[in-house]
Amino acid sequence: CEETQTSTPKELWRSLPKLYDYDDYDECKLRNPGYFYCVVKAHIVENASSELWQRISYYSSDPRHYRRDILELGVCLDQCTSNATEEQRNLTELMKRCTEHRVWNLYQLNSTALILNCVSDEKLDRSSDPLDRVFNWVALAILSLVIMSTIFDVKEHTFKESLIIRSFSLAQNLKKLGSLNARSRQDLLFLDGARVLTMLVILLCHASIPMIRNPLKNPEQLEQQFESWWFPIAMAGNTYTVQLFFVIGGVVLAVNFLDHVKTHPQFQLAYLLDRIVNRLIRIVPVYAFVILFQASWYRSLKDGPIADRYKDHCQENWWTNLLFVNNYINTSEPCSQFTWYLGADFQLFLVGTSIMMVLWRSPKLLNKVITVMVAFALIVPTAFIYIYKLDATVMMIVRFVTEEIRTLEYYLRVYVTFESNAGNYFFGMIVGIVYHRLSEKAKKMQDLKGFKLILLAATAFFLAMNGLTVLLPRDQLPERSLQLAIFGSLLKCSWGLLVSCLVLYLALSPNCLFGSFLQHPSMLVASKLSYCVYVVQYTVVYGIYRNVTTPLMNGGFNTVLFTSAILFLAIFAGLLLHLCVEVPCMTLLKPALELKSSKANLTIQRNKKSEKQLPRTKVLNG
Repeated sequence: CEETQTSTPKELWRSLPKLYDYDDYDECKLRNPGYFYCVVKAHIVENASSELWQRISYYSSDPRHYRRDILELGVCLDQCTSNATEEQRNLTELMKRCTEHRVWNLYQLNSTALILNCVSDEKLDRSSDPLDRVFNWVALAILSLVIMSTIFDVKEHTFKESLIIRSFSLAQNLKKLGSLNARSRQDLLFLDGARVLTMLVILLCHASIPMIRNPLKNPEQLEQQFESWWFPIAMAGNTYTVQLFFVIGGVVLAVNFLDHVKTHPQFQLAYLLDRIVNRLIRIVPVYAFVILFQASWYRSLKDGPIADRYKDHCQENWWTNLLFVNNYINTSEPCSQFTWYLGADFQLFLVGTSIMMVLWRSPKLLNKVITVMVAFALIVPTAFIYIYKLDATVMMIVRFVTEEIRTLEYYLRVYVTFESNAGNYFFGMIVGIVYHRLSEKAKKMQDLKGFKLILLAATAFFLAMNGLTVLLPRDQLPERSLQLAIFGSLLKCSWGLLVSCLVLYLALSPNCLFGSFLQHPSMLVASKLSYCVYVVQYTVVYGIYRNVTTPLMNGGFNTVLFTSAILFLAIFAGLLLHLCVEVPCMTLLKPALELKSSKANLTIQRNKKSEKQLPRTKVLNG
């Protein structure tokens, strides 16, 4: 035992059993027309007299190491028949006995086998069902409309001015994609570029996550990454990058609302319903189309024994997505996992709009409301982390991550919930209100003498909080920790505070080089695709990994290969969705929305009796 503890990590893991030991699936499939292939977990039985067991036990005690007492084997039936007796012809029992026999031959250790899943020609050949046919008809209808509309549009047909033709014509939609729409807030164009960069970072992170759960030929290299001093900082970045979306959403909500109040000072409760309808029309068509694909043909995007570990649950839980409650209901068995953000964002949109409605009605409450929002941002995450005895942030504890990140308590209680993400959304709203007040007074950054000091303080706070993640415990603590709860809340808030300060700085600094980069025309065009890319990314990421049939080498080449493929396919799929679903639906429904809006404006003008509402606007806008 002392010799085990004095061995270097490299010497130690080289002497351990192979974590993933797979027969060649493709060879098994080609060699045997009626092939049968199973993935089996072998739990090694404790044997204190075995020196190898002592090394296994010592190595597996580290939370950042894989458990080497649980081996995963891929077993082809023809490798087992020589050991089979007539009584063992039940295939699953045969696979168990074969696995236990193989482990004993290799390591002289007893084990108990558990079948994870088995594949054969019969299992992979899934027959089509009604959902498949529904998707086929919907996709065929869209494709037919796009082709016919494009032909009529290009050929200058008499039907060219028809709303259907203008909606589905590729020529028209490509022009819309490439056009730079006139916007009332030119100084906020950089938010489009920020949205694009955030989307790319999130996509790159999501492209690498399945590698952790995929069988690896060199899992020790991943363990070495987990041991690196910089890894907790990288994990914080991976965890909190999505907070940029929440901050941007809060800024846009507040600015758009205050612009509306400026031109429509009379309070109208119907505005809330109008905003909800507009938002649903914009996001639901693409969302529903992707969910329909997930519930139907996504199940066929697989080959081999590894695919089943990347299951989706759209057939059962699609309704949680369309009701935007998928971050609360059936969260551990989600439909299109990454779309939890859409549920949380929609809930924050409803709450944020309601808050702005209160301020529209009672602008004198502004300071009190801001105080409550800041207190909510700091207290609620602290309370949740403390009450549920959670980690301060997502910890790279391998025994949890190799199962499902979406089953982690931190993920379920803090990461995806509305109340734990509201803080940074509120920070964005506060910055939007401050920006609107300053822009009304034509203030620029040079007029705010103390703001650069605030920005430096926010940057220092951000760096300090993320740097301190290297000191977090290596494993979960058995008891509640108020210090960790406070740290977890401040860590999340540090992202929102810094991004909020940067947004205000860039909005009031028109000549900033970074701001100019973010609002480059290419960024403005790419931002139009960001929503579709976000929605379809789950399909692309796991559609690729579901076709991996053998353990992979964890290294730079495979990382670049998989990431490049995912990036290309996600952008391409997002482009198709934008041109063929998102833009057509918006074009079709836009006239009805504009008619409704014009009628509402006319009613407001007719009912406007005095200028009594103007002081309220002044109080809210400064």
